[in-house]
Amino acid sequence: MKTESSLYEQGLVYFKKGAYEQAERCFLAAIEAEPGHAPAWNKLGVLYVHKRDFQQAAECFQAAIGHDPKLAAAYSNLGNIYLEEGDLESAAAAYRWAIDTDPECATAYHNLGVLYKQMGNINEGIKYLKKAAKLNRRRPWQGQEPPKLEAVRKIIWLAIIVLLLLIIFKQQ
Repeated sequence: MKTESSLYEQGLVYFKKGAYEQAERCFLAAIEAEPGHAPAWNKLGVLYVHKRDFQQAAECFQAAIGHDPKLAAAYSNLGNIYLEEGDLESAAAAYRWAIDTDPECATAYHNLGVLYKQMGNINEGIKYLKKAAKLNRRRPWQGQEPPKLEAVRKIIWLAIIVLLLLIIFKQQ
């Protein structure tokens, strides 16, 4: 039998492929196996956003936060729901909670910056957008899997071969 983590990971694979029905089944199974699986609740919420079911998405994000109050992505995603509903103050509060929870959460800084610009507070918006850009430079694959090490190894071996060839040709 699959564990809730492997069900969650399988759901992520389906989600990335756009196979939302299969992803939903995996996330729900992960939650059934472990009701406190906050990342599964969060991704299920993102899936419901893709289906434009904002009410159900908000409930999932709130469940994720309830199970893991340190999951910044869930606060940021909830902020996006509030923004979609036109509740700018609640959106700003959710983004600030995400930042308070994880001061390195570039997505929350970006979302807050965009929100401030929408509200006409250009200077504050630019400040947060610059902070998001700075964090993204430091953590370029935040929220995603880093590139596979195999590709890095190939580049290193290629560089070593080129250096060896240069040394050989210089000696001749």
